[in-house]
Amino acid sequence: MLSPSPSSARAFVWAAAVACVAAVVATSANASPQAARVTRVTVGMVEYKFHLSRNKVPKGTVVFTVVNKGELAHIFGIPSLHKMTPLLQPGRRSTLRVTFRKPGKIYYICPVGAHVQFGMAGNLRVTR
Repeated sequence: MLSPSPSSARAFVWAAAVACVAAVVATSANASPQAARVTRVTVGMVEYKFHLSRNKVPKGTVVFTVVNKGELAHIFGIPSLHKMTPLLQPGRRSTLRVTFRKPGKIYYICPVGAHVQFGMAGNLRVTR
């Protein structure tokens, strides 16, 4: 059996490296800009109110950083998507990752006790 010469082995390694780089570039070029975009929203919770850093987000992935700045325990929930944070005690925080697939109004609430009846609810607008 013949072994390859050092120059042909180097040529093979060089060709393999170029092919790998080309594959990475092609994959990056075909990736959707929407798939890579993540919108971040900070949600502050106090007694019977939410304070969102943004009231409008583009469709796609949104990461909510939820902080309980109040004196009672709260939850940030999106009923239509069956998504919610755990019960957050005062001073605690959590993140909630959600993917919005279409534009529209998204209703969010605090489902703890009667908090929603006291006004702890709102709408987030999802745009194209």
